[in-house]
Amino acid sequence: MSFDIPTQRAVTLPPLYSKLCDLMLTTQYASESRHALEVVSKTSIPPFPQTALTKLRALIQLFPAYKLKPSQLARLLLTLHPILVYSAVQAWAILGRQAEEVGLGELGSPSVVSSDGCTGLLGYSISSIDRVSETTARLTFDGPSCVQIVVPAGPLCFHPFPLTGRPDLQFTPRFIGLLTCFMQAHALGWDISLVPPAALSSASTSTSTLVKVFGDLLGYDTEVLHMYKELGGRELYMRRRIEKGGATTWEPRYDYPF
Repeated sequence: MSFDIPTQRAVTLPPLYSKLCDLMLTTQYASESRHALEVVSKTSIPPFPQTALTKLRALIQLFPAYKLKPSQLARLLLTLHPILVYSAVQAWAILGRQAEEVGLGELGSPSVVSSDGCTGLLGYSISSIDRVSETTARLTFDGPSCVQIVVPAGPLCFHPFPLTGRPDLQFTPRFIGLLTCFMQAHALGWDISLVPPAALSSASTSTSTLVKVFGDLLGYDTEVLHMYKELGGRELYMRRRIEKGGATTWEPRYDYPF
């Protein structure tokens, strides 16, 4: 496995990008030089995915940042490399030492509650959501810079934002931070499969509630699909129909293509 570092054409990226590239490459070289029997060691750090640099470049281009707090650096690394969630404490400590060696500063612990849990990636927080057209919305993020970007949106009415209190739902800073991560991923065109929490040891935020609020804010309808290990890809967009006589056929679950 090897990394292809994207070439910097017209856009000049901040030094933070180069330092993070150095950290990923250092981890990659250490992984490749380690003996095969040491792969299962508690100190082993799994190599970053090949897509990590591409995602990092797109993220920093859209959300400029120049220095990260320890907790922000931890969240960024977990987002680029989710399997680090399951790494041993010793491996995380080694990653922290490598981060300091390349000039990124201190790496926060993923199990410690941070004071800036209301922010998303790179210290940004969603501040406003406005409809632009029937199919688009404008997201505004506050942080190191003010970022506005037009993103796809659904046809339904937008729920008012900032969020107002509801008797059945408490909008904690951690919830707002995860919601901001969702909005950033949507702005970047990422498929949202896993957004690591700000504090792994704390009580979980309801994923279904988070997705429902995300959909309400952008005019999308949501549907819950219960997943299990025997589920095939076809069941995600097709449903089984039993005809007269007991014959089984498949029909589209939706009237529109994905």
